[in-house]
Order: sequence, then structure tokens, then C-alpha cells
Amino acid sequence: MTILLLGDLTGRSRVALRMLTFELEKRGHEVLMLPTALISNTLNLGRAAMLDTTDYLMESLETWKSLGLSYDLVYIGYVTGLAQTEKLCRVADDARAHGVPVVVDPILGDNGRRYNSVSTEQVEAMKRLIGHADVMTPNLTEACLLADIPEDALLHCRTNTDLLKLAEDVALRLQKKASHPQDVVITGVKCRDEKHPVIYNIAATANGIYRHESPFFDRSFSGTGDLFASVLCGCRTKGMCTEDAILLAGKFLSHSIGDTMKENTPGRDGVNFENFLIDLIADSSV
Repeated sequence: MTILLLGDLTGRSRVALRMLTFELEKRGHEVLMLPTALISNTLNLGRAAMLDTTDYLMESLETWKSLGLSYDLVYIGYVTGLAQTEKLCRVADDARAHGVPVVVDPILGDNGRRYNSVSTEQVEAMKRLIGHADVMTPNLTEACLLADIPEDALLHCRTNTDLLKLAEDVALRLQKKASHPQDVVITGVKCRDEKHPVIYNIAATANGIYRHESPFFDRSFSGTGDLFASVLCGCRTKGMCTEDAILLAGKFLSHSIGDTMKENTPGRDGVNFENFLIDLIADSSV
């Protein structure tokens, strides 16, 4: 299966297109990869230099079309603004018209805060783009931004029950905005509890609300959201439903993070997931 990846290419850290391409190719997928932007470093560092590559991206897609290249799934991550997004919406619509599913992973913020280098225009652009997706995978901060809820709403949740209710309400709210059947997956909902700390991935699908929990490691590693989206994309090309895909993605991430914690790897270096690829390939064979 061939997957088209459209997102940022980052000069530092194994994240975004670098992460997705590596993981998907290791699992045997063919990848067509084009950057929406070249970015100096991860956005959570506060400052980043960025080069918009919209013209190159669109020219490349036209070239590939003339060469007869096709793909079985489209992934879209970071977007630079409204002008680029209008073109990406057309790319998504063309894909869906040909039966090719579209996965959108918004890159806007985390931990109750929008990234400093993400503008209001980029948030508005992503609000447009998610309406053209079959599956979206925001974290809770990004989901709140997209649903017009203050992104720091999660910081005001007093209990884990409040936090999970917020996540499920936001997922359903986003799902109802779509003009077609859409799966909304909210990733990395952290429930800190001294006795049983867990992290949830929550999906709103045609089957209702689904929760998957994994052990919570109180460390942050770059690229975990990208890795989650990558696993989900690979599973969807095999015909797997979203609920089963996030179960595998959550399990894979949990094992990878646990192994990384043992190695005392710096968070910016991402997670050690290679040792668990064989199990993932076996589990995702359908």
C-alpha cells in the first residue's frame, strides 16, 4: 500500500515526516512524502524558522499525477495558513472522491497551550481542513482549539472524571461538525492518579465513544503523536477500523515509551520503537 504524507519536515529531532516515513517504510509501506513546510526545530521549543513550500508541494503533486503515481491513503499534518489549506482541501476532496481515505493530524499545541509559533490563522486554517478528513487525531488541547473551546479548559478540570468528560464532549462536538461520517480520535488524555495513572486515547466513531487506556509515564517525548498517527494510517490501509487501530497504536506507544524510559533517553530524541515493530506488524496483519 502507498501512503501520501503531507506535513512539516523538521531539521532537528525525529518527528513529523521524518518519523512517519521511517516507521511506515519499516512496516513495508511505500511512502510518497512532500513537505508543507521546512521547519528548523520542533514547535514546542518556542521559536522556529519556517519556509512555506506550498508551490513545490502542488507542482510535485501535479508531476506525480502526470506520471501515473497513485496512493491508498492521504495523511496531512502541519499547515502554514489559509492559502495553503485551500489547496490541501482540494487535494483531500479529490482523494476522497476516488475512495482514498484522508487522515488529518492537527499540529497546533499541547498541555493546554497553543504553540507560540502557531498563529491564529493556522488554527482557522486547520478548522477548515478537518472538515475534509475521514479521521482526525488531535490531542485534547488541539481538539479544544478546533471546537472553539478555550485551549486551557483542560487545566481547569478538577478530577480525571471531568477531564474525560471534556475529551468525550469535544470529540462528539467535532464529529457533529462534519458533513460526512468522520472518526475523531483525541490522543494522549493524561489522567494523573497516584494509585493508577493512565493515559487515554478516545475515539468518537459511528459506533459511539471508545476509550483505550495505557500506563501513563510522566515524561514527554518528541514525536509520540506522529508515531500514533503513523500506526493508525498503516492500520487503516489494511482495512482495520479506527477502534482497533488506536488499540494497536496505544499498545505500541506504551511499549516504546516504557523501553525508552529504561534507557534514560532525552525527551527531544523521541522514543525507541524499533524493537516493537515486529509485534506491531504481526498484530496489524488482517
